Amino acid sequence: MLKRLTPSEIESVRKELDLWTYVERVMPIVKDVKDRGLEALKEYVKKFDNYEGCLELSQEDLGHKSDPLLVKKFEKVLDHLEEFNKTFLPKGSYVRKNGVEGWEVWEPIELLGAYVPGGLYPYPSTVLMTAGLAKRLGVKEVVVATPPRALENEAVVAALYASGVDKVIAAGGAHGIAALAFLAKVHKIVGPGGPYVQAAKVLVSAYVPIDMIAGPTELAVIADGNADPEEIAYDMLAQAEHGPMSFAILFTDSEDLATQVDAIVSDKENNIQGDLYYVVVDDLKEAVNLVSKLAPEHVSVYAETFDIPIAGALSLWSPSPFIDYGAGPNHVLPTGGWAKARGPLSPIDFYRWSTSAKAYEESKELLRIAIEIAKMEGMRYHLKALELLAKKWGI
Repeated sequence: MLKRLTPSEIESVRKELDLWTYVERVMPIVKDVKDRGLEALKEYVKKFDNYEGCLELSQEDLGHKSDPLLVKKFEKVLDHLEEFNKTFLPKGSYVRKNGVEGWEVWEPIELLGAYVPGGLYPYPSTVLMTAGLAKRLGVKEVVVATPPRALENEAVVAALYASGVDKVIAAGGAHGIAALAFLAKVHKIVGPGGPYVQAAKVLVSAYVPIDMIAGPTELAVIADGNADPEEIAYDMLAQAEHGPMSFAILFTDSEDLATQVDAIVSDKENNIQGDLYYVVVDDLKEAVNLVSKLAPEHVSVYAETFDIPIAGALSLWSPSPFIDYGAGPNHVLPTGGWAKARGPLSPIDFYRWSTSAKAYEESKELLRIAIEIAKMEGMRYHLKALELLAKKWGI
């Protein structure tokens, strides 16, 4: 059943994940793979995955194992994801101000690592959202790490093939992340995973950039009295079935709606592990304010009029699983309140950028100030370099 909360209790629904405990647990594994390479990886795959088969699959290997009908379906999803997301691709820019000319240049990352979980459920959708979208947006080479058991699932294999993945490493957990960082030597790692995966991402981030810490699933639903209680109930159940750390909260100005939703989920709650809550508010403006303080990864809105809350991704009059499976936004989303500072995995995560500057004599005033700053900081060779330019310009 739905547990009623007061506004002051809302932030307590997010179960604190003691990530440092997991960091301590996985540190020896990550360091061992870094130090001993492939031999260490083989040992951990045997120990944790009970697997002694081939550790690497090529695109050709995937093709031999793929169902052509599934591949076509996944390609159609990728066609849409590409069209939807390429509109958000960063554009290069140019500026000339105060005698300084500048450029910002964006280019796809050349070698991306993507982690695809494979614990309770197979995740072909995560393959599409990470590796597949990256390839479609111009990333030259993508290496995926996933548990060996995931590669027994025909949908996962077909999604990997449809995505054009260059190589798959059959290794999950912390050792899979370490393999991406130290064996494949990728330029960045993206993708969700459990606490051991996230802890490993924290550790390897000293050597290779990561996207974010994507933790347990979170959903807030904002609904008025005209919403369909059945749609809301199944939207909430969908996200709560991710696991015991997940939660879904209904924010509504209708006590009657909350009662109807409660009646529906009460029949199904034995099938899920996550927590379900509701909050009755005076109006939807209060609901939006409360949701923004929580800043969850998913927000579903079933209301005629509303303000935009702070969230990783919003679903409007449609269930959040549609985003999960290909509506357009990425389903790798910021959790733990990270939505206050960033959004979903996006084209920006698959790109690198650099800026350039060319100074002309019209920037003499800026150069004089730069010389003063160098003197203030006591950086003598900074000062000498600037003075040489000043001499060249006759200052």
